[in-house]
Amino acid sequence: MRYDQVKGTLLNEILKEHCTLEQSERRRGNDPAYLRLLQWLLYAIAILAFTWPVYRAFLNIEIANNEGWNAYFADAAMGKMPLYPSTAQLITNNYPPVSFYIVGLGGRLVGDPVLAGRLLSLISVIAIATAIALSVRRLGGTQAAAAISAAFYTAMMSRFFRTYVGMNEPQLLSHAIMAFGFLAFLGARSKDRGYLMPVLVMALAGFVKHNIIAMPLTAFAWLGINRRRQALKCFCIAAVVIATGIAICYVSFGRDFFLNILAPRHYSVKKAIRSYKDLKWVLVGLVACVCNGCAMWRDRNVRLCSGLIAVALAAFFLQRIGDGVWISAQFDLVIAVAIGLGLAYTQIPSWPLARRFQPAVAQAILLLVVCVRLLVPKELEPIRMLVDRRFKNEIAIREQATADSVERVRRTPGDVLCPMLISYRAGKPFAVDNFNAAQRMSAGALPKDAVTSRVAAGTLTIVKTDQRARWKNPFRLSRDTTMQAPGQANTP
Repeated sequence: MRYDQVKGTLLNEILKEHCTLEQSERRRGNDPAYLRLLQWLLYAIAILAFTWPVYRAFLNIEIANNEGWNAYFADAAMGKMPLYPSTAQLITNNYPPVSFYIVGLGGRLVGDPVLAGRLLSLISVIAIATAIALSVRRLGGTQAAAAISAAFYTAMMSRFFRTYVGMNEPQLLSHAIMAFGFLAFLGARSKDRGYLMPVLVMALAGFVKHNIIAMPLTAFAWLGINRRRQALKCFCIAAVVIATGIAICYVSFGRDFFLNILAPRHYSVKKAIRSYKDLKWVLVGLVACVCNGCAMWRDRNVRLCSGLIAVALAAFFLQRIGDGVWISAQFDLVIAVAIGLGLAYTQIPSWPLARRFQPAVAQAILLLVVCVRLLVPKELEPIRMLVDRRFKNEIAIREQATADSVERVRRTPGDVLCPMLISYRAGKPFAVDNFNAAQRMSAGALPKDAVTSRVAAGTLTIVKTDQRARWKNPFRLSRDTTMQAPGQANTP
């Protein structure tokens, strides 16, 4: 009799929750005008902010030094040079191989690997936003909350991390694959079967870029706590797949693959501690997620999302220990917070602090704070494009500076040391990788005079190019990023 009573009570609670969610969805079309206005304001900010990276992708201007670096190795994947060079050279490839084949093939389709990489980056942002919205729905968020999460992510990336949005760099491509792998895990979790495929997708993402760890760690942690037998099975199969992939890399590239991937890097705990200041970009969404986690801790979906945020936050500080690792270390956290914001928007009427307000008022307050934060920086390039003629002139000057610099480097005989996209456009061979060469010299893996001796011998020419050929990011986190070199987004 007691069992039947308990079963009936649980069934009633489930039905009550389901009815409440259905009523909430039905009320979505009857939201107050001020709430709909704030929703559309967030959508407008996201669309407007995203138009600048789209426009910039077609400009003949270097966004960051990574672009030329990735273009050289995309060509290498197509057979123009070894994809993983020997340690005797002054260049290093510390990225996994898959992205270079994808961008290289894309470059053959569009005629330029730099443009192909930029387009893949833009598509990846849209894909990640889609995966975020679908993840919110899987975790019990409303349709409006899913759209808000996707818009928040797009606006956040396009406003505060825009160097990577539309840049020839595989970071966002790997995040997109990983985000859909995590979405598939959420689907398997809801059915309590089919966990293997999501794990394999996330393993594949690791061969595109190997520093995206928050989502797979969260998935394995959940499996280990709730489905130990499935966790062991998935872990063993994932280990076999990863080992097989590494073996294929060894057969294809030899020991140079490991010497490049494990290239030395300087580490600093102080640098990681100081990086807490960089969380200011995502702080509003993070605070909303923390409040929702505290208020709705009994919700298993909220606990899972809170775990993802915690792991992503720890991964952020861990990666920032590495020299040259900057804004990309935060991308896992941005995705996690975007998902958490959707749950917070759905559940904020249930917060003890928010019960004094009407549900729509509580949601409107949250949206207002988010929109204000996204509009705080004064620079918004799409607006400047419309109202500031000097901005259009600046773009034209920068493109001309790029063309002049390329021509100057092209006329210089022999190997050159200059911004990598300039040397790539000039048709010069890849001679020196500034950042990784400096790291190897600092670790003693290269002689201290490895570069200067070549200059003195006349086999390498340093060419000073027009600084206007590189797009200056007004939200640069550190002066060190002005010389940001490829490999900086990597973990060891």
